[in-house]
Amino acid sequence: MIKTILMTLVLGASPPDPGPGRAPTTVIFVNCAEQEQGQLTATGRDQAGLLVNFLESEKISAVYAPFNPCLVETVKPLAASKGQEVTYFRDACDDDEPVMEHILDVMLEKNAGKTIVVCAKAGSIEKMSKMLGIKKNSLKPNTGAFGEVLIVNILYKGEAVAQKLNMNFQKKV
Repeated sequence: MIKTILMTLVLGASPPDPGPGRAPTTVIFVNCAEQEQGQLTATGRDQAGLLVNFLESEKISAVYAPFNPCLVETVKPLAASKGQEVTYFRDACDDDEPVMEHILDVMLEKNAGKTIVVCAKAGSIEKMSKMLGIKKNSLKPNTGAFGEVLIVNILYKGEAVAQKLNMNFQKKV
């Protein structure tokens, strides 16, 4: 479903053919749900549940997040709905980009041709997508809002297409 949406929305551009027997790897980047003082609020917990609904028909092979309570709480319900645990990674975007690139390489190698979810802070998502081959000017400005997901299809490192989608969550009033 998301792959179809992605291909439709990418302004007529379709990704290069990955070749026989080679499927693209899809990374779905998600920001932290609404939080206060490092913990999800009641609205944030509702948003985490809505993420489960948004991705219910997607086959997710792994769910990743840095060991940070609000990030883990955001994707833990999704991982549970897929019969998985959240896999922790070191977010080295700010202090050691070569290490972060290696971490991404390992994620992609373990999940080649599959779909994974990565929950991280907005600035890290921007840096990781750049490491995967997405040019910054091809992305809309990141508001850091939870309802936005960035979907990246990677044929091989450096050759990727991305689309930012709004999950169209309605905030309770």
